[in-house]
Amino acid sequence: MTEKISRKKVLRNWKLRDSFDLGLISSAHGMSDGFSNLMVPVLVLIVAEFSLTPVQSGILLSSLSLSVLMFQYPLSIYSDFTGRRKAILLGGMLLATISYLFVGIISSFYFLLLITFLVGAGNSVYHPCGTSMVARRFEENRAFAISIHGLGGNVGMAILPVLMTFFAVFLGWRFAVVICVLPTIFILYLIYLRFSEVIDKKDVQKLNIKEILRDVFRNKRVIILAIAYMLRGMCTKGTVGFFPLLAASRNIEIQLIGIAISIHFVLGAISKPLMGYLYDRVGARCALMVPFFIAGLLVFAMPFTRTPTELIVVFVLIGAVSHVSPIILTATADFADEKVLTSSVGFIYTCHGLNFISPLIGGVIASEVGLDSSYFFYSFCMLLGLWYVMKIKD
Repeated sequence: MTEKISRKKVLRNWKLRDSFDLGLISSAHGMSDGFSNLMVPVLVLIVAEFSLTPVQSGILLSSLSLSVLMFQYPLSIYSDFTGRRKAILLGGMLLATISYLFVGIISSFYFLLLITFLVGAGNSVYHPCGTSMVARRFEENRAFAISIHGLGGNVGMAILPVLMTFFAVFLGWRFAVVICVLPTIFILYLIYLRFSEVIDKKDVQKLNIKEILRDVFRNKRVIILAIAYMLRGMCTKGTVGFFPLLAASRNIEIQLIGIAISIHFVLGAISKPLMGYLYDRVGARCALMVPFFIAGLLVFAMPFTRTPTELIVVFVLIGAVSHVSPIILTATADFADEKVLTSSVGFIYTCHGLNFISPLIGGVIASEVGLDSSYFFYSFCMLLGLWYVMKIKD
């Protein structure tokens, strides 16, 4: 375990192949994160086609997160136990991609739920395995690599909504999904070629399940990071997930909704290298306190916006301050024991996966009180996360 975090100011021993490999794995991260919210920009079209209620919309948004919650931690433990992180990542992402391809032929809301569940099951392997692969592959430049890797996730989440809305307008939302996920197959093939099994099996130790769980759950700093990231995820999952419905209630067109979601994630992508820099300079607690506080206030302000422009501006600014994964993940890599790194990251993302309850709660609040009121709950989640962040000891 790294007790004292090294503050690196320059890249060490960086070569062209490192840039290519980091760009490649970051592209895969972009597809993985894009998968998580792929159908959000066209939620209005899905609601109209299947005549969904707000509660059903919340169930649809939650089904993927529920399957992630179910499969992510067991698979991350299995990854540490076997050392086959690359094989597990490739297999899971391929399952998610193939599942999305079936969207083109489904005719029932319940089949759509099944597809999103399978996507979540496959996609659940990416973050623990991908983050561990990056942390091991770029050990000398860990904070930088994890920040760029995180940026790749936001780039994917920024580009895919624009592509989804563009293709949905001309071809329908079903074909838009198929077109957007197909490049993943080529990216996975390149990862298969570039990331060797030698790196994948580095420092693998044959621990039993009990030892892995003990080492993870005894690490108080990892536990605090997991809780804070879970609360942040509950806030952003609901805030982004229900934004199309909130925007539609303000008479904002679907194309503009997709653009707003893209800008939200573009600003998140731009901010991620800054998040990594802040972590290197001031540590986890100070680097997390400010974005948690600002994001909580901005989410609280969303129901009070009076014009479409104000709503969009507040929403995109949330993207600039809420994407704190470089800090969370680099801190986890530094705080965790190396031999259970994948399991520690898996625990972080499993707790984050509890955000599946956020759209459900938001849907109930929207049905009983009103959609605007759901955002007060999301703001509370972020500010509660701030309280936990203040407990971190660097």
